[in-house]
Amino acid sequence: MIKVWLQNNLLHRLNNSQVKLLNNRYAHAIIASTMAIVPLSIVRGLVITASVLCETAGFNHAAQWFIQLQIGFLALAPLVMNIYVAVHWAVRNRLSQIYCIALSISTLMIFRRIMDDNAQFFLDISIPMALASGIIGNVLQEIVSKKLLKIRKWKDNNNVTIVSFFATLMIIALFSSIIKLAAESGLHHAMNFFSQLSLYFYPTNFLNGISYVLLRSVPWFFGLHGYYLFMDIDVAFTAAAKLNINDWYSGRGALNILSPVFYDMWCNSGGTGNTLSLVICILMQKNSPHRRLLTIAGPMALFNINEPLIFGFPIVLNPVMIIPFVLTPLVSYIVAYGATYFSFIPRITAIVSWSTPGPLKVWLASGESSAAVLLYLALVALGVVIYYPFVKSTLKQKSAVNNDMDLLTGEMKIIQPTDFEMVPNYSHIVEENSYIEAQRQIEKLQSSGQFILYFQPQLRLSDKKIVALEVLIRHQSDSGKITPPTFLKYYERTGLMPEVDFWVMENALDYVRENMSETESMTLSINISPQTLVDYRLLHIVNTVLAKPLPAGWNLEFEITESQKVQEPVRVAEVMGKLRSLGIKIALDDFGSGYSTLHYLTRYPLDKIKLDRSMVLGLSKPDGFNFLLQAVKLCMVIQCEILIEGVETEQELELVQKAGIELCQGFLFYRPLPGTTACELLNEQQKQAMPERHIPREVEAIA
Repeated sequence: MIKVWLQNNLLHRLNNSQVKLLNNRYAHAIIASTMAIVPLSIVRGLVITASVLCETAGFNHAAQWFIQLQIGFLALAPLVMNIYVAVHWAVRNRLSQIYCIALSISTLMIFRRIMDDNAQFFLDISIPMALASGIIGNVLQEIVSKKLLKIRKWKDNNNVTIVSFFATLMIIALFSSIIKLAAESGLHHAMNFFSQLSLYFYPTNFLNGISYVLLRSVPWFFGLHGYYLFMDIDVAFTAAAKLNINDWYSGRGALNILSPVFYDMWCNSGGTGNTLSLVICILMQKNSPHRRLLTIAGPMALFNINEPLIFGFPIVLNPVMIIPFVLTPLVSYIVAYGATYFSFIPRITAIVSWSTPGPLKVWLASGESSAAVLLYLALVALGVVIYYPFVKSTLKQKSAVNNDMDLLTGEMKIIQPTDFEMVPNYSHIVEENSYIEAQRQIEKLQSSGQFILYFQPQLRLSDKKIVALEVLIRHQSDSGKITPPTFLKYYERTGLMPEVDFWVMENALDYVRENMSETESMTLSINISPQTLVDYRLLHIVNTVLAKPLPAGWNLEFEITESQKVQEPVRVAEVMGKLRSLGIKIALDDFGSGYSTLHYLTRYPLDKIKLDRSMVLGLSKPDGFNFLLQAVKLCMVIQCEILIEGVETEQELELVQKAGIELCQGFLFYRPLPGTTACELLNEQQKQAMPERHIPREVEAIA
């Protein structure tokens, strides 16, 4: 029982750690860049396979041409990752892609020159350096932009971008010069330290060989190929292996156990992580949704290309599946090393390309040894045994997740799992799949139509006058179909709600200025998510959109959704205070339906509270009215306006008025309306309120 509890508790903690990773913007940038080079890696693998086939057929010139081509792909990968980090950062933060790319590449060039004055930039950069320079450059520009916005109010956002771009470059160049001039000796010692550290991973003996296995497999958790990360080790290792085999053939020495081919044979069946075993496990699961992935990943696994499987299953950012991904090649290494050491199988006598299919590679490299081929098949079967429980648990979780898990928060409804077989196995694969699915749905929305604005009136019950309009976003397909905002969950899941809120804010204010300027004394209410409240761009964008005044008597109000959990309450309170100082009212939406209700009332500066429709629905219950009455009294304590939403019947309206509520919103009065209809309503109300301003022309002529 203790063992079962520990297994569940461990997996639960691993899943929670994955949720945090999936919502980390630095992890997003790294994964986006690694996914960008997946096609490059696949093409490189196919080029190497073509080279092997040409060499086998005797076309040595063509084989050499393909080898040179794959070297070019290998050299290009870090630069592509550097650029894609910049592109991802620009799209995520609504910045200029050109400036971000230029900054990222410039930072990379500066960093590379620090390391070596004679380096050939485009042919001599590493992936860690490419990723670090891309992230450091853009994060530093983000910090500089924030500081500039605090120093002065910029009327044009382009000014901030341009100034921050050059300021960031100057800071990076200055800092690099200091390192180069004042700390050159220290840098030299640091480089020597890392060089010595890398030697520990150089597989000269059994223990160092284990480190080498981990070096090749663990970085895949972040989507990074271990071979790309420490290419220098592999180049030297390959050269040493060729020299050792040549010496053995000439009788000048014994064969080493370890070589690159040794790892390719025993630790990379189907690719890093011995993922050929994972392919077989997926095939064994008849109802697995991942079987369709094998139409692409399966054939490539035969040539030891596994990027589609690693990103598609996924292994990346999956703290549960990374366990068998590392454990399987590690166990295979120990078994194969022991079998070779005790001469159960022969040592490797030929260099065979890593893309050669497994059994054939073992047969050729071992001098046509049947025992080696049998060991290869046994290790594949052992890998299946290791992968199987993890793949099986993933399938169980997939089938049960809809009832037991919140896809947006990653929180289980069952707080403490008690039975390994009964409880769904946590959300590791579902969390990643939900994120990918959200991205896919967003792309589908953007390509199948456009977003439009609707307005729902809010009324003052004493005279039934419209006093405010709540802005609502809708999606209109190319065929004209209007979709309610159910799609917002995809933007929440991917952290893109600020982009939606900023779009609504900019377009709603422009629409009011252009079409509702004749109406006076009105409030425009815009929904703002907690994600947007902590976005550093919010105050700048608010200042920008309010640079042009609203129509006479109009106020801007932000509705903060109480049903979403606030992650940074101190920052939120600070931002709310700054918004109010700009004359913006703060309303708490969905009061009574979400998180920490009393905490919201006591911690944040509020002007209005919107009671959730659940309180209206509760009026049908025996104590429903008393509950509503107490809620109203509670809101009055903090001296806020009170609005209730969701009123749909006359009976509900009567009880709401009896509770002392003055502001109301619901289908009994108006449903969400297109902009043109809302304008007509406001114009009609304006005419009724000021009849003296609409004297007929005939009367004016008599006068």
